[in-house]
Amino acid sequence: MSTKKAVKDAEEPYKTDGKDAPKGPAQEPLAHPDLPTSPPIILLLMVMAGIVADWLMPINFGHGWGAFGLILLLGALGCAFWCTQIFKTAGTNVNPAMPSLSLVTDGPYRYSRNPIYVCFLVAYVGLAMLADAPVMILLTGGLFFLLDKYVIRREEAYLEATFGEEYLDYKARVGRWL
Repeated sequence: MSTKKAVKDAEEPYKTDGKDAPKGPAQEPLAHPDLPTSPPIILLLMVMAGIVADWLMPINFGHGWGAFGLILLLGALGCAFWCTQIFKTAGTNVNPAMPSLSLVTDGPYRYSRNPIYVCFLVAYVGLAMLADAPVMILLTGGLFFLLDKYVIRREEAYLEATFGEEYLDYKARVGRWL
């Protein structure tokens, strides 16, 4: 093996798909999931894309559904706040760029492994309804895809490598989204 390849292999953190053993030089878990960007940034970019889409294709259904959108938005924000409080109580980090110090399975985590991301989706739809931007609602599928493929799957691989059987048991009991 060449020296350059050995150095590159040593510097590259392992990735696991949850089926195979972790791959890497030292077999040490990552300090945090290897995410392409922060999940709130993904949400913000999708909100901006929704605003642009609504500007390019302005379809209005009227402000009658804005009240329901406000309820969805406030409910999602309240649930996300509850989730952050549960993380604080458990003594672990909410920010996925920081290490997970304990596995949270209480509160909304009894029903979803990712309630904060469910809140992102509900808040996005609520914001679209509040803004009377039906075209923006069509982009909800894109937000779902980005969160699922580029955030949640990487977080799950990290949690599996970090917590092992404890996480696998939790994963078997509770669905990814609901």
